[in-house]
Amino acid sequence: MNDMICPRCGVRMEFISEAESSGEKKTIRYFYRCPACGTKILDSQLTILRGQEKILIRIQT
Repeated sequence: MNDMICPRCGVRMEFISEAESSGEKKTIRYFYRCPACGTKILDSQLTILRGQEKILIRIQT
């Protein structure tokens, strides 16, 4: 994790993760968020899909 400065207002951004589940799918997002203006910059996303016989993991950076 690196220090990230908000391109909009110049404040140091926070590194945050959020998870969401829906049926057989789970998504975890890692992003930077500015506490002053709310700007978000996506760092990476992990998606897990569970089927009947296999699990698919997709990593997007």
